[in-house]
Amino acid sequence: MVQAPENQTSSDAILARVQDVFRAELDDEDLVIGPDTGQKNLQTWDSLAHIRLVSGIESEFDIQFNLTEIEQITTVRQFVQLIGLRSQ
Repeated sequence: MVQAPENQTSSDAILARVQDVFRAELDDEDLVIGPDTGQKNLQTWDSLAHIRLVSGIESEFDIQFNLTEIEQITTVRQFVQLIGLRSQ
């Protein structure tokens, strides 16, 4: 059996938890997101939703983003990368 690299497995696990937060905060249990999902292609991810998503992700992962990070995050990939950095 071929195993995924450690960071791939971690990214997949983080993405699954991020998806749960997106579903809860955007009130859409059927929502499916991927790394390329962003504010530009997810209509419900507006400025208010962004604050809810940030707050939900901070709570879920017990981390804190700084203001610059919050302003610059526009994709799921960026959330996953920042979470990965904080989890090391």
